[in-house]
Amino acid sequence: MRLKDRPVETLECHVRDNTLLIPEDLHGFADARAIMTHGRSGIFHKRIRNDMEDVAFFTNAPCLAYLARGRETFTDADGGETIVGPGDMLFLPRHQHMLSDFRNADGPLEAWLFFFDAPVIAEFLRVARPAPVPSASEGRAALFAGSACLDAFVRALPQVYGAITAPAALVEAKLLELLMLLHLQDRGHQLHGFLLHQSQDTSRRNIRQIMRAHALDDMTIADYAKLSGRSLSAFQRDFKRAFGMPPGTWLRQARMDHAHALVTRSDKPIAEIAHAAGFADSSHFIRQFKASFRTTPKQLRQDLNR
Repeated sequence: MRLKDRPVETLECHVRDNTLLIPEDLHGFADARAIMTHGRSGIFHKRIRNDMEDVAFFTNAPCLAYLARGRETFTDADGGETIVGPGDMLFLPRHQHMLSDFRNADGPLEAWLFFFDAPVIAEFLRVARPAPVPSASEGRAALFAGSACLDAFVRALPQVYGAITAPAALVEAKLLELLMLLHLQDRGHQLHGFLLHQSQDTSRRNIRQIMRAHALDDMTIADYAKLSGRSLSAFQRDFKRAFGMPPGTWLRQARMDHAHALVTRSDKPIAEIAHAAGFADSSHFIRQFKASFRTTPKQLRQDLNR
């Protein structure tokens, strides 16, 4: 079952293209329970019983996913896959667009999601001072082995904190405790290297990656600028340097190319294709299509079927 096909009562909150913004959208995700949160820091418990395929999400904060049961596959924007099994931890950097797949072949999925804001990471780096070992995975998702200590830590969370509203200081303390617990068992200092990279992240994302992932979203140029971590003027300048044209021009071309592919490779109604390309008015879409390809969608299909 793809995300867009899930019933509303199972998934109540998703963004324009069915991409979850995490941790924010987990508060509206019926399969996840917030144990304690403050801002973008927090701890969530997730249980999923039904298959969920191609669930797209975007990380607004570094995230540690710990699987207690089940098996989940994560695919990054470049097509790289990471399979996470019971007892594994996957650290996801901020500003990552990924897909997750879960199939209930071996039973339900149970996972814990931990999100760390900048002050938590900074405090960890201040008190944990090893010489980090450089790792090629520091800027990408990184897989770590779990432990019995970690499992005991997460199992106690709902029992101790499930019925209280935790203040910010307690949320920070529990997340810092978790990082220190992992750090004490991490002889290669991979965790420290990963978080050091996160602390040095300028929050400016690759514009090409953003547009590849979100070109069809119902977003304004200002929305894309914010998503990239840039001001509007900086985004427009960097976009033109990357693509050789203003973002508005590029977006129109990208959406019309998508519409052309749907016209020629599917039997979807023209009105549905217009909507998929970002047009509320089918007549306007047909005019723009003809201006781009010197034919209407209907004429193009007729020509292809001759």
